[in-house]
Amino acid sequence: MRSLYYFLIGIVLFYIDTIIGLVIPMQIGHKEIIFVPHLTLMYILIISVYRSFNVAIILAIILGLITDLYFGSFYGLYLFGYILLVVLMDFFFKSFYRDKAMLFVATWLAVLVLETYVAIIYGTLGLIHFNLLDFLLFRIIPTLILNFLLLLIVFPFITKFLRKVQIKIDSK
Repeated sequence: MRSLYYFLIGIVLFYIDTIIGLVIPMQIGHKEIIFVPHLTLMYILIISVYRSFNVAIILAIILGLITDLYFGSFYGLYLFGYILLVVLMDFFFKSFYRDKAMLFVATWLAVLVLETYVAIIYGTLGLIHFNLLDFLLFRIIPTLILNFLLLLIVFPFITKFLRKVQIKIDSK
């Protein structure tokens, strides 16, 4: 039953990502500032630390496929990106053992890794024209600021929910 909760929260966060992405586009002159929320990714990474690796991988596969089907023009991009980041988070967090400050920073930096990964793949395939300065100024910096704010809001709720679910399971 709790696996269903994890999945439903992931779906809700996916739709919140979509709504936020549609609501806040901006332009300065002829340049478009791109804000890309990654609540789904941040949720999966927090799950990978506070729950089992297997649950996080299953969520990464399902939510990565959903993200690819909904947003992607190249299928499998987010699927492999989510899986790669879950594996990296599991590997590195064995030494930090759920330190909240490190989890916050690592989750936030995972957004940077995913955005860079997506841009490199799209640039390699010729789907976008890649200009490093424009990428940094008009996509990475706004995306990191937005996701930092979203992580500040969502992080306490997700950790509180995961603690509640764990307490209910331990008490039975």
